[in-house]
Amino acid sequence: MRVLAMTALVCALVPGLSAPAEAQSLKKLRRCLEFKDMTMPRLICYDAILRPRAKPKPGPAEVVNDCRFLKDDDERLICFNRFVENPARPVAPDKPAEPVAPKATPAAPKPVEPTER
Repeated sequence: MRVLAMTALVCALVPGLSAPAEAQSLKKLRRCLEFKDMTMPRLICYDAILRPRAKPKPGPAEVVNDCRFLKDDDERLICFNRFVENPARPVAPDKPAEPVAPKATPAAPKPVEPTER
């Protein structure tokens, strides 16, 4: 139980492991968009907010803080841009609207014919 509490404390204190910290980083990183794309000033701006760190085998970035592990300048720029820039995506509905068929009404009952006795 003690280990679980320590893990929760570490996650709360380490930047980049919580959603509010991620949102704050993105807000700060958006300020770097004033610099021309794919230039050294923009990368310096990104690196000032999220300092680069070495990682033996960085995988694909799932969150913006993962971009700092990339060694190549161009890769780091592209990674940061992917999270910071808002690409214009067409909004498509989840399911196309299906035409609604009219509900079938029950047939009128047939009249009962009198029988002879």
